[in-house]
Amino acid sequence: MTTRTSSRAALLHIAVQDLHGGKLLLARRLPVIAGHGLDTELVAILGEDAARAEVQAEGLCDTGVSMAGPVNLWMPGILDDAERDTQRHQPGVVLDIALVGAIRKAKAAEIVLAETAIALARALDHGALLAVLEEQHRADVATDAALARRLAALSHTR
Repeated sequence: MTTRTSSRAALLHIAVQDLHGGKLLLARRLPVIAGHGLDTELVAILGEDAARAEVQAEGLCDTGVSMAGPVNLWMPGILDDAERDTQRHQPGVVLDIALVGAIRKAKAAEIVLAETAIALARALDHGALLAVLEEQHRADVATDAALARRLAALSHTR
């Protein structure tokens, strides 16, 4: 029988592990996906996000939370969809728009998970972890906003 999580502290630990796993996957797979984009601003946003995800993963490790745990399940699926888009759509504006949508799904998942972890860290008075999570959350929200602006610009391109 599987052990069930029974405390907020254990749930926070799982959320941080999940965020860490997602960020590692973004750092590894996003550069390949970005390499299919033609919009230079989009490619730059994705490249910056990949580099930031690697630093964020290290930052989570530096909090002292053990990162041993279950494999992240949601990020591989989202990135698999993005990679599939690189094969299904012609390079150019259509693919670039599809990539924005695919990566925004990843950002949305990160943002929501971070908000859960932030609420738990705040409730459990984990100040140092809370500061790291809040900083990463702000960066992820800013990246999502930049992607939304690219979507608007690309959607109006002829």
